[in-house]
Amino acid sequence: MKLGWLARRAFTVTPLPEMVLRFRARRHLTVLGYHRILPPVGKDYPFNESVISATPEEFAREIKYLKANTDVISIAELLSGLQNPASLPDRPAVITFDDAYVDNYQYAFPMLREAGLPACFFVCTALPGTCEIPWHEEWVICLKKSKSAKIESPFCGDDAPYLLDSENRAASISRFRQKARYYPWSQVPAMLQRLRDSTGVNAREFLTESLFLSWDQAREMEAGGMTMGGHTRTHPILSRVDDAAVLEGEVAGCFQDLTRELGKEPLAFAYPFGYADYMSDAADREIERAGFQLSFSFINGFAPREQGRVHRLPRIHASHGENYQSFRFRTATAPCQN
Repeated sequence: MKLGWLARRAFTVTPLPEMVLRFRARRHLTVLGYHRILPPVGKDYPFNESVISATPEEFAREIKYLKANTDVISIAELLSGLQNPASLPDRPAVITFDDAYVDNYQYAFPMLREAGLPACFFVCTALPGTCEIPWHEEWVICLKKSKSAKIESPFCGDDAPYLLDSENRAASISRFRQKARYYPWSQVPAMLQRLRDSTGVNAREFLTESLFLSWDQAREMEAGGMTMGGHTRTHPILSRVDDAAVLEGEVAGCFQDLTRELGKEPLAFAYPFGYADYMSDAADREIERAGFQLSFSFINGFAPREQGRVHRLPRIHASHGENYQSFRFRTATAPCQN
């Protein structure tokens, strides 16, 4: 373990990460996946800190690094390059954000615009400009702010109770996350109501502003060189949606919302959560039928640089809490996915 740490440190204090990234970027697609950009949060932060990808200071260093070592292109340029590989630059890279939190507008957009770099922001189209708290944020708030130190499982069945005292809360949140991601989407509303009742938490009490950007902000970002893509309407795990009409509403409805609000058809879609178990053939068909020409998973790694390969493209995770040296190491050494 210590030898590995020493080898990694020796690697990152040299120019080797840059050299490795440049070499690999000539053979693959480098797509970075972000969520939120926020200043450091305190222990009382009620929301889901696992989706904080970087502080503004970290993000500024990271886009400077990407600009120096890759050729950052837009979604439209990526799509054109996958259809005609000769049109791709030498080291093509794309910057993406899932969920379209309002901090993307407040922090990421000004820095990207100043750097002259495009990015794509995947929008859950039922959320812009609202005071809605999506399910994957609400359950975190309920567990963090529970008025009870122990609750019965809202999933029912033989799932064990959740201990929410300071010693056990983190483990309970981790276990709850795994259970929730395999729960049928049709049963999520009832599960959330049981969770609200057992914890005594009204998540909206912790909301001081919309969590997500507005449509006016989205239009401003597009005018400033950014791209908006689809991320469903309400962020369900699409492989857990077993009603064809609901699946169509989440995917085709998202496409229609973006077209109506932005005045043009979106090109790209990103799967919520985006790991293999959370995608499905039925959702793939619906994504294509809706009109999206590209889709992204959240499987970590470089994407294949194959002509015509336009769906479930992997992305390299941008992870919160890492220092700049760690970002350089993880980006350069990400796995190559098929």
